[in-house]
Amino acid sequence: MHPLAPEAVWAANALRPLRTPQDSAVLLVSWNALDAYLDALAASWNHERAVHAVAIKSQPHPAVLRHIVARGFGLEAATWEEVQLARAAGCPPERLVFDSPVKRPHEIEDCALRSPGMLVNANSLEELERLKPFADRLRLGLRINPMVEVDAPSVYQVSGDESKFGTPIAERAAILDAVRAYPIVALHVHSGSSMNDTHGAVRALTRLRDLAVEANERLAAAGTSRRITTLDVGGGLKPEYLEANGSAPQMRAYTEALRAAVPELWFDFALVTEFGQWTHFHTGYALSDVEYVLSRGDRSVAYLHLGADFLLRDAYVRPRGIAWLPLRGGQALMDAPVLTDLAGPLCFAGDYLEKGCMLPTLQEGDEMLLLGTGSNAYALWSRHTSRSIPATYGVDFAQRRLELLSERTNPFI
Repeated sequence: MHPLAPEAVWAANALRPLRTPQDSAVLLVSWNALDAYLDALAASWNHERAVHAVAIKSQPHPAVLRHIVARGFGLEAATWEEVQLARAAGCPPERLVFDSPVKRPHEIEDCALRSPGMLVNANSLEELERLKPFADRLRLGLRINPMVEVDAPSVYQVSGDESKFGTPIAERAAILDAVRAYPIVALHVHSGSSMNDTHGAVRALTRLRDLAVEANERLAAAGTSRRITTLDVGGGLKPEYLEANGSAPQMRAYTEALRAAVPELWFDFALVTEFGQWTHFHTGYALSDVEYVLSRGDRSVAYLHLGADFLLRDAYVRPRGIAWLPLRGGQALMDAPVLTDLAGPLCFAGDYLEKGCMLPTLQEGDEMLLLGTGSNAYALWSRHTSRSIPATYGVDFAQRRLELLSERTNPFI
């Protein structure tokens, strides 16, 4: 059973007197789970000079961002709007990273004026010229395309020859010349997302380390005191369950492989990480009414009030392993499983959360808990059919406390 199941069942029952007929679905964030994953992230890396800048794009709810910042973690912004979200959450500049590949000149200037000390990663050698006038107030980084093969799904691959992200490491001479010509203090790499196998990511960090070492040797030979002091390793790991003691076996294995291959990362450089989906996936869940159930051929089709509006990636790309827990009368439904399709509420044929899953026989009036919706769900809410975003609650299961974070709203009308 999913680790959040007991909490989710409790929350579903505690919400019952708070929901109106319009609340056909509710989104929830587990503060206890979020704290556990933040703790596991910091413990797995165990780096004295680390800024774990959690990617805002994975879960941009303002209350969640405030919680992360209050815990002493940083935020990574992929757009100008996310920079503003980070500021509103109280993120100090030294824990804020700006990675947009299309920064406007006025955005860069505003970062320098209002957030001095933040790390701004140039996406290309050409962009460095835009950043140079503000280098006395910003920390400048350069994104490198390591050109390694990783096992991320093709839609999330960012290290190919034609990637729009970063300067290919094959342009080594040009990169080294740029490090000398521009006040760069950080190198950034991000190999892909939803990776099962971290060998490619380790190779990427090895190449980044070698590049940083050579750049620093050249800076020393040129008689300048400036050095590449920070390596930004990005994110990209597939979500995982924490062990009973709170440790993260996949993340721990990744950092142990890096310690063996790139020990300088712990001794010679400051560290930035940008783990978004890994941090958030198992910290959120959702509750939907089952509106009705039809029999179609060899299966049941259950109609829910969350679909591709909420779980866009799961409908359009592939299901990411979200767990389904049906409830009847506030209790987990444990009847014999039958072949079931979970249909969403949108008016297009592909709006299914999952097809062919085995679930107890559902009926009108049941509820469905969706476990593992903390990342790339609320963040990707779709305009298609202009449905309202459900109310979002924070749950402290240890204290048996619910907190309304945002009311049901429709930003499209």
